[in-house]
Amino acid sequence: MPVKRNVNGNPPEQKNDNMRCDKPTPIMVLNEISRIMGARIRSKDIEGVTLQKSARLILRELAHKDDKTQLELVKATHLKAPTVSVVLQKLEKEGIVSRKADEYDLRATRVFLTERGHAIDDELRKAIQEEDRIAMEVLSEEEKETLMKTLCKIRDHLVQEAFEEDEE
Repeated sequence: MPVKRNVNGNPPEQKNDNMRCDKPTPIMVLNEISRIMGARIRSKDIEGVTLQKSARLILRELAHKDDKTQLELVKATHLKAPTVSVVLQKLEKEGIVSRKADEYDLRATRVFLTERGHAIDDELRKAIQEEDRIAMEVLSEEEKETLMKTLCKIRDHLVQEAFEEDEE
């Protein structure tokens, strides 16, 4: 029996069913939602600054509690230490944060939001709340509660796994 050939004379490509992804996993959908939300928030003009995800995480953490060390920011945001250092340099250059040596431990550097940083955080918070409202308006209160419990359970598990890997 002759082999079927394409117009270019080559045999047709074989599909590898292991490589197909017809049905997305919940985590894939969650990642897609995260990217969409991030893009929507970045598209907003917040004090003329475009903040990447890592910068937004650091900004939110400092808005929650100022006067943190870089190590505390690494632990709170789950970002790598070099990432936090680079992002803080950029934020300091933009006048969003300031850094000062710890008065008791000169090896440690404390990070503070500037007045501009607080203003940006206020605008960012409003943008996030609006996008969150839009995203969640299709869910009932019960669905929101269930979703929140499920997502927190997944997050806590992943954080615990990472913590256990670091201890090894």
